[in-house]
Amino acid sequence: MRKKRVFIGVSNVAGVSSRLKKGFDEIGVESNFYSFDKHVFGYKSDKIITYSKNSLIRKFQKVFLLAKLILKYKYFIYVHTQSILPGFRDVKLFRFFGKKTMMVFTGCDVRIPEKVEKYKWNTCVNCSIEYQEFVGCNIPRKLKMTIEIEKLFDLISCPMEAGGALTRPFYPGYFPVDLTRFPKEQFENYQYHTPIRILHAPTHETYKGSKYIYSAIEKLKAKYDGQFTFKVIKNLDINDFYEEIGNSDLVIDQMLLGSYGFVSIEAMAMYKPVITYMREDIWDRVKSDCPIINANADSLYEVLENIILDPEQLKDISIKSREYVESFWEEKKVARDYYSLFESN
Repeated sequence: MRKKRVFIGVSNVAGVSSRLKKGFDEIGVESNFYSFDKHVFGYKSDKIITYSKNSLIRKFQKVFLLAKLILKYKYFIYVHTQSILPGFRDVKLFRFFGKKTMMVFTGCDVRIPEKVEKYKWNTCVNCSIEYQEFVGCNIPRKLKMTIEIEKLFDLISCPMEAGGALTRPFYPGYFPVDLTRFPKEQFENYQYHTPIRILHAPTHETYKGSKYIYSAIEKLKAKYDGQFTFKVIKNLDINDFYEEIGNSDLVIDQMLLGSYGFVSIEAMAMYKPVITYMREDIWDRVKSDCPIINANADSLYEVLENIILDPEQLKDISIKSREYVESFWEEKKVARDYYSLFESN
């Protein structure tokens, strides 16, 4: 039986949509990713949506686009909370014509401070106005939009740490990773350096809790100078970014989020052990499978000290890290899981 076509749009946070489209292609499901803009890191879209400045022509363009999408696609996946028409009127139209829809939340688009601030370590308690503006974090608007999305979409995928405001069941968010970018033969023979190389790659230092990492590192330098190196990288070209991770032995991701993101996942795909803070409720659910080295701001010094004194333990974690990504995050696996959700609901 011919598989149903999938629409992906219209945002591409961290390249999720591009990777998801590639995953669908690899499992034989026809899909297309539509976006409004070219991605800053060069992730590809199948179609860039553009409209005329002439209001009448623009209306005809929107009608034509929506008619085309209705005729071509059965399943619609929206990544992040941007839509083709304001107020998700496009989604309402697709639902009217019997299409199935999924919202893939990515984090800040659904995370509500009062739901995470009950945890000692969280990203919201000291979130700067600058970062809130950067990610478009307007709490009243976010709450209103979340309620609307819960009513409107057939399926919801969301990171476990960010789903506290959702009132209906959601699928834990697994964002697709292109493992062809990290071939086994290039990374599988993990050997740590002497001294071991520790890397931190903050997209935003406040959000990542970098100050806690720097504090632990400074204390360790006073006691174990010469037994490890520490490097911070920011704003690199993606290929240079991957090269830096490839040259490291251990990656410290974040101390506030309570889960892990693409830095952790892609580092693990390159066989690199990762330290990050896993919130207690989430850790209880995943620790039997997850090879993350769990540490918070209070325990990071001791966790790093243990590794510095016994780096041999990193070899086994290295292997398990790659296996974990292959099991849960590989783009074909994620695409197959999402398609199965559509088919079974």
